Amino acid sequence: MRIVQKYGGTSVGTIEKIKAIAEHLIKVRKEGNEVVVVVSAMGKMTDELIKKANEITNRPDRRELDMLMSTGEQQTIALLSMALKNMGHEAVSLTGSQAGIQTTGTHTKSKIKSINNERMEKHLADGKIVIVAGFQGMNEAGDITTLGRGGSDTSAVALAGALGCQCEIYTDVDGIYTCDPRVHKGAKKIDKISYEEMMEMSNLGAGVMEVRAVELGKKFGVPIYVGRSLGEKNGTYILEKEQIMEEKLITGLSINENVLMVNLQNLYNKPQKIANIFSALGKQDVNVDMISQSQSVEDMVDISFTCPATEEDLLDKAVEIIATQNPALKISKNQDLIKVSVVGVGMISHSGVAGKLFEIFGEKNIKFYQVTTSEISISFTMDKDRKAAAVEAISEAFNI
Repeated sequence: MRIVQKYGGTSVGTIEKIKAIAEHLIKVRKEGNEVVVVVSAMGKMTDELIKKANEITNRPDRRELDMLMSTGEQQTIALLSMALKNMGHEAVSLTGSQAGIQTTGTHTKSKIKSINNERMEKHLADGKIVIVAGFQGMNEAGDITTLGRGGSDTSAVALAGALGCQCEIYTDVDGIYTCDPRVHKGAKKIDKISYEEMMEMSNLGAGVMEVRAVELGKKFGVPIYVGRSLGEKNGTYILEKEQIMEEKLITGLSINENVLMVNLQNLYNKPQKIANIFSALGKQDVNVDMISQSQSVEDMVDISFTCPATEEDLLDKAVEIIATQNPALKISKNQDLIKVSVVGVGMISHSGVAGKLFEIFGEKNIKFYQVTTSEISISFTMDKDRKAAAVEAISEAFNI
C-alpha cells in the first residue's frame, strides 16, 4: 500500500521528535508500505523568519518573503532524511519544486497547478522513503512560491491525489472537534465528517485543515485522516458524506478572528461604481468575504464587507484607489470583530436553524452586524467580547 503522511510544525519541533518520526516511518515502510512524507518547518520557525523580515521592513517584498519562508521546510526535510539514513534506511529529501509541484498565482498564497510525480515514483520504486517540503512549489517563472496558511496540508493531499493513495495528517490536535476546545471546553471530537462540512468549517475559520486541502481531497477522492498519535487511528476521517451514517443537524461551529470589516458610506447607487470598488479589491488580491448593502436616502447606499485582517496591506492599496475614484466616500475599518458560523449538512433538509440562532442572540443580547448563509452554514459577524457567550449558547442549544 502507498501512504502520504504529513507532520506539522509541532510534530517536528525538536530533534528528538524528528528521530521519533523517523523510527515510526521505518516501521510503516517495513510493513510493506510505500511512504511519502510531507513536513512543515520546525516549531515556530516560519513565524521567526517572518519576524526577521519585518525587522528589515514592515512591508517585505512577497517574492523575497517566499524565498525566505521556504527555507524552514527545507531544514526539516534534510534533518528527517539524515535521521532515516542514520537508522539504516534509504531516504531522499525533495523541495516542492524537486517533487514536481508547479504553482500559479500570487506570492505567499499561490495555488498548486499540477504535479509531475515522475521523480517521486522513481525514488519509491528504489525503496526510498520520500520526504517532501510542504507549503511550497515553483511557478511558471521558475520562482519559489508558498501556498499560504495550511499549505503543507494542501501539499500532502495534492501529492496523495497525484500518487493515488490516502493521506494522513498528523498535527498537534487529536482530531477535528465540533468547536475549538480552547474556546469551548465541552467540544466533542468528530469521528467522521464530510468533505463539504470540513470545507465549510475551514473556510469559515476552523484552523485544523486548510480549505484547499479538503477541496483537493474531494476532487481526487483522497480519504484524509487527521490525528495526533503515531499509528493510532483514533482521530477524525474526512470522507464522502455517503460514507457517514449519522447526520446531525449541526456538525460543528467555527470561529474566525482574522476578520476586518470595511464600511463604505455615501456611495451613489450605480452598478458601475459598485463594480469598480470590487474590481479594485480584486486587482489587489483582497479576499472579500461577507458583503452587505443598505439603501439610503437620495439614491445613496452604504456597503460593508469583510476580508482577512492579515490582508490589511493589500486592502489599504485598494482603498487608496477607491477613495481617489470616489472623493465623497466615507471609509472606515473595524478590526474588533469575529465571525461565528454553524455548519451541518443536516440544514439541507431541515428548516428553522436561522430562527433558533436569532432567538438565542436575542435572549443573550448578542448584537451582530452581518449575516450570510450557504446551503450548509450560517455566519454572523459580532464584537470579539461576545465570543464566549455566543459559543456557549450555540453549543448548548445544538448539543455540540
